[in-house]
Amino acid sequence: MPLSLEKKNCLNVCIDMNERLLDPFSEISLNNIESARLMNRVDTKYIFRRENLAEILHKIQPYYHVLQLQSKRVFRYDTLYFDTPERLFYNQHVCGKLNRYKIRTRHYVETNTNYFEVKWKNNKRRTIKKRIELEDISEEICPQSRLLLHQTMTDMPLDLEPAIWVYYHRFTLVNKQTPERLTFDINLWFRWQNYSAAYPHIIIAEAKQPKLFQSPFVSLMKEIGVREGGLSKYCLGLLNLDPAIKSNLFKPMLTRINQLNDQ
Repeated sequence: MPLSLEKKNCLNVCIDMNERLLDPFSEISLNNIESARLMNRVDTKYIFRRENLAEILHKIQPYYHVLQLQSKRVFRYDTLYFDTPERLFYNQHVCGKLNRYKIRTRHYVETNTNYFEVKWKNNKRRTIKKRIELEDISEEICPQSRLLLHQTMTDMPLDLEPAIWVYYHRFTLVNKQTPERLTFDINLWFRWQNYSAAYPHIIIAEAKQPKLFQSPFVSLMKEIGVREGGLSKYCLGLLNLDPAIKSNLFKPMLTRINQLNDQ
């Protein structure tokens, strides 16, 4: 779905503001972050208001590089999630089941690259990601992607269907001393068919580490009282766009996120 001119202008202003906040950071290229790709990792998620971002970045700036590519540091991600008609993956998340999956196709707008990805949260709470590059993306799972599913999921559902589009911008910080990557997602927007929802006033940040440790960012979150935890973007989108979805267990977290997003 094309963005309206008004929305594009608003997003461009927000992106420019975040680019300026990243000016003090030293830069690092994709070729130099191999040790921080972390396709097998532990994730720790935090959600806070956008107005707190400047202070957070100022305090952690000495400890991190910012990923830069073709003079840009803020990048757009367009992601299509797949699930069964009964929303198996969503319900596994609701029930707190480990050994659960997320299946998605992702378009990296600035580099015009596409990947089909399988994310697995195992029973040790590690996130393991497998992916293949695609020429383009669609709402159909191609044979090449189905082969990856068969290779990574022993009990793969056969009736996967597109469930929701998730759009956002992201910038990435890389720890100068140890393998750790921080992602900050902004301008979060969900769409499916004629329904959409937006979260312009929150930041979803994740610390991605080979194992849990008290990094400068994690320590700062504790210091300023930002609690660990939050909903996945996939679950948050379904909760907004599907009124029939099972939601009782997520209501406290959803209420907190909506309060953070209130102006």
